[in-house]
Amino acid sequence: MRGQKQKKGAKRAGVVQVVRTHPPPIRAQISHRQRLRFLCLTAGSQSVTFANLLDCMLVATSATTAVDIFDQVKVNFVEMWATGVNNVSLLTVACGFTGGTTGVAGDGRIISDTSMNSEPAHIKAKPLPSSAAGQWQISNGLVAFTLFDCPAAAIIDVDCSFRNADIAPVSSAVAPVGATAGQFYYRGLDGQATASTKFQPLAHLVI
Repeated sequence: MRGQKQKKGAKRAGVVQVVRTHPPPIRAQISHRQRLRFLCLTAGSQSVTFANLLDCMLVATSATTAVDIFDQVKVNFVEMWATGVNNVSLLTVACGFTGGTTGVAGDGRIISDTSMNSEPAHIKAKPLPSSAAGQWQISNGLVAFTLFDCPAAAIIDVDCSFRNADIAPVSSAVAPVGATAGQFYYRGLDGQATASTKFQPLAHLVI
């Protein structure tokens, strides 16, 4: 085996003892994968940027300031559910990774589904690995994905991978109010504070 050698005379009764010549490689940075869940409070469409995604998880540095916990993000998938009133009215959910910036365009797909009787509308949309959403991005205003149809009371799950990089911490786009320094917080999918967001985070400690 590469980087390894068999200890002389170690093979006995079918057992092979392997000795490493050096410690194994490690990932020398914090990396994390999490499924974030949100409740849509106002029906409509919404473009979600990479800055919005990184602002979903913050650490407060004072009562009125906070920075993103992570420096980079990529989207693994977006999953949505919506049910009509009394399982009668029809509701549609739709999500797309459209991009639109030259060189970092999305894959162009829009995934949609409509509820029927007791069956909720349900989609699970995954970006192509070569698209902007499927690659590591720092905090910026480029669109990661768009919720084209998002009814009120719809549930939106966004599964993302996060990691830290050797860059300066980025402050949240919207300053917190009444935060506790050192505490971790969640906030809305649109980057807004809990009091004004259209997408309420279903999590502990929101701000």
